[in-house]
Amino acid sequence: MLNSRERFQLVVLDQLGEGVIVADADGKIVTVNRAAEEIHGRVKLDVPPDEYSETYELLTLDDEPYPSTQLPLSKAVNEGLTVIDAPWKIRRPDKSVVIAVGTARPIIDDDGEQIGAVLTMRDETLRYHAERQLKEALRVKETLLYEVNHRVRNSLQVVSSIVSMHRHSVQDPDALEALENAGRRIDVITATHRSLYELGTHDWVDCTYLLPDLCKQIVETYQQQTQVSINVDARGTVILGVSHAVSLCLAVTELVTNACKYAFPDRKTGEIHLLLDATGDDVHVRISDDGVGMDEAAAGEAPQGIGTMIVSGLAHGIGADIARETSGSGTSFSIRFPRQAESLDQVHKAFVRDVDQIEDHWQLNRLA
Repeated sequence: MLNSRERFQLVVLDQLGEGVIVADADGKIVTVNRAAEEIHGRVKLDVPPDEYSETYELLTLDDEPYPSTQLPLSKAVNEGLTVIDAPWKIRRPDKSVVIAVGTARPIIDDDGEQIGAVLTMRDETLRYHAERQLKEALRVKETLLYEVNHRVRNSLQVVSSIVSMHRHSVQDPDALEALENAGRRIDVITATHRSLYELGTHDWVDCTYLLPDLCKQIVETYQQQTQVSINVDARGTVILGVSHAVSLCLAVTELVTNACKYAFPDRKTGEIHLLLDATGDDVHVRISDDGVGMDEAAAGEAPQGIGTMIVSGLAHGIGADIARETSGSGTSFSIRFPRQAESLDQVHKAFVRDVDQIEDHWQLNRLA
């Protein structure tokens, strides 16, 4: 017979929203509160540890019978271990399956002796399935965005091919130069979209490698006229959203193109320096050459070309400050703008957190 205090304790346990199962020193189940009964769909007492799994139809997350010795309550009873937030499945008598998450701890008396163990648990079925659906939705979204970027890149390549075809049929020098410039700018945008695959995301571009490659390609196209070399100094990692990356790449390649075309008249050699510095709070990009410099008075009076408008539009597009310095020993353009991401690692972590770590608290404790 239960005394009044024991009856009171059982009533209190039944009021709890969390399931509670208590085992004695031998591991036999002596108490199952109402919440635990609802989760399991049954109550059976005096069940020893080696029969927990079969009696309550406990399964791993892979729908295999859960080895009784590996159950959280068994580990607390037999090994005196505390197991926190372990997941498992329960097949109820009506054949429905519940996802449970529970914590098991040994019960220690005042003398330090283990006199039993307690398992607290909760029904996480809805959350488990909701998170799986969310994970799948995120994967579908990523797949669709990759497909969109792939189609954009292919479309840009088609446009580039069309421009190239027209270029071969044009005789007028001004029209030919305009088509060459348009084709080059299209190729820059295409390369930016292609780099999305290299970083592994659909909206971030690693300009640390992309910009030097683009600039080297441009310099190579002008080496038939002048032996121009380019030196690159990259400090830190420059990670930009795709729209910012396109603007920056267009602006920088435009400045490098202008340097190749105009900085070294009547010279056989020339040198261009590209600095990418992302070690501070701002991103600093500097393009400088050792050419003849610019005539400031003439530059101020001349109408803006498309290249100049592209570079100027960058400042408005990404909040950049652009400064120019020129002298008889060369010209330098500096572009500064706030960072978008601290590092490639930060972007990668954000992506992984969204897509791959949603179910971490389920996977950490699942059986192999």
